[in-house]
Amino acid sequence: LSKMSDKDPILNSEEFNIDFQDFSNTVASIPDDAATIPTQFTTFEPVFETATEPEDTKLTLESDNLLEEAEDEAQPATTSAFWSLKFYQQYFNVNDEMVLERLMYACVPTPNSSYLEKLKPLPDFYGPLWVCITLIFSTAISGNMADFFATLGKDTDWEYDFKKVSIAGTVIFSYVTVIPALLSGYLWWRKSQAEIKLADTLSLYGYCLTLFIPISLLLCINYEWVRWILILALVCTSGGVLTLTLWKVLSQEPKQLALIITCVLAALHIGLILLFKLYFFTTTTSHVTPPSGNSTTPT
Repeated sequence: LSKMSDKDPILNSEEFNIDFQDFSNTVASIPDDAATIPTQFTTFEPVFETATEPEDTKLTLESDNLLEEAEDEAQPATTSAFWSLKFYQQYFNVNDEMVLERLMYACVPTPNSSYLEKLKPLPDFYGPLWVCITLIFSTAISGNMADFFATLGKDTDWEYDFKKVSIAGTVIFSYVTVIPALLSGYLWWRKSQAEIKLADTLSLYGYCLTLFIPISLLLCINYEWVRWILILALVCTSGGVLTLTLWKVLSQEPKQLALIITCVLAALHIGLILLFKLYFFTTTTSHVTPPSGNSTTPT
């Protein structure tokens, strides 16, 4: 600074004077309380943004929830809810894939497996109900069409027989309800260890009528030998599914008793098929027209 003041006239002038103030006394005069600097810390909670789940994860969770609900519904319902609508609602909780699979397996006998395995975890009444309703109308319509084809080219009049609808409904619904109820009641009375319940039996008998529907349409063919071949095929397929399933279910019973019950039930099923053929698909003429010409009355 001394060298700079010698050279610089401004710094060398009297106006340019720098005074330095001593603050040592000021700092010392600050009280102890004021010298303490309060420290405050503010805590910040971390905020995490929740990422949205992808659609695949949502669908997987929904399917898992539906599966858990199905497993819960598969548990045996209490008898107190037998007369409630919710008790029967569980037997209609199925999708199209389940019903289609059960319909397909009801048409092909499988000796190595039981058809009841296809009804797990819970049998349904939705498929059997529509099978029975469809079979009633297909049988009545096809039976009347068979009678109509038989009258072609003959001097006969044909009329639609509406009684076949009511008779078909009575026979079919009686078969799929009375026989399963008798079988389940007998096994309950014997305290059998057979793993089959009334709902399983009703569903089994309903699905076993699946193949009746296409056969009823083919029975319109006006050839008796073709019809009997179709009836034989129906006995082997539909009767085979029912007989093999019941035989495996009754395997825990004494063999002689199981054989008798299985043969009786198989005979009833064959009887239904024969009634199906002989009543609905036996060609008959309803009204015969008299020959043309003037008729003379004796005097």
